[in-house]
Amino acid sequence: MIRATWTRLGVMAVIATLLSSSCGGGSATPPPETLVGTWNATSVELVSMANPAVRVDLVADLDATVSLVLAADNNFTLTVTYTGDEPGGPWGTSSVVTGTWSATDILTLRISATSEWQFETVLSGDSLILTEADTSFDFDGDGAIEDADLSFQLTRA
Repeated sequence: MIRATWTRLGVMAVIATLLSSSCGGGSATPPPETLVGTWNATSVELVSMANPAVRVDLVADLDATVSLVLAADNNFTLTVTYTGDEPGGPWGTSSVVTGTWSATDILTLRISATSEWQFETVLSGDSLILTEADTSFDFDGDGAIEDADLSFQLTRA
């Protein structure tokens, strides 16, 4: 009886250890040095916070090419170039955002002292997924900026 109790406790301890080590393990931001490089977007999606059914993908819907360069000196450059029938529409043909980046529990792209995007990050080989950054976007081109979630799917160049 005592031996069965200790065996049961041992099994429970192993299960508890496995569960605790697996919780959150996949959500940790990869080491910063693994993020350094040039990344090309296959998708850049903006989703309306007010109505999640309203969304736009800059790559698929607006025929944009998007490149994110994360430099080893912690500077970044995000370049968006529109190449469709009406290049960029109201946004012009190209835009560049620069700033600094850091990666601890999240990936932060800091544009200025008061403006930054914070992403949950998943790195798998040469694929990088950035999700859940708060931003704003004019979804219908009426000049009214709406709160949005921003996410990227990128591949290493």
